Amino acid sequence: MIRILIFVSVALLVIIGIYLLKKATVFLPIMHNGEPDENKQFLHQFGVFYLILAAIGILVGIFNLKFFSLFYIFSLLVISAVFSVMFAKKIL
Repeated sequence: MIRILIFVSVALLVIIGIYLLKKATVFLPIMHNGEPDENKQFLHQFGVFYLILAAIGILVGIFNLKFFSLFYIFSLLVISAVFSVMFAKKIL
């Protein structure tokens, strides 16, 4: 069951990461705080983080070790929470 969750999260991370890298201009009008270049760099940075997490997730899903799977899910949640908080600060 954890393996399925990891592969689903990998698919979502790839989609979100590519979207943040290729379509960053969609989010720029709603980001009021900071310079446009700084905001674009912020979105690009987290797009790369998500793609790196997706690559790590593929390895974790293949090897299917319980400790690494749970640690991967925990780190995924932490990175997502950091992105959400930082993005909310830029919006408000």
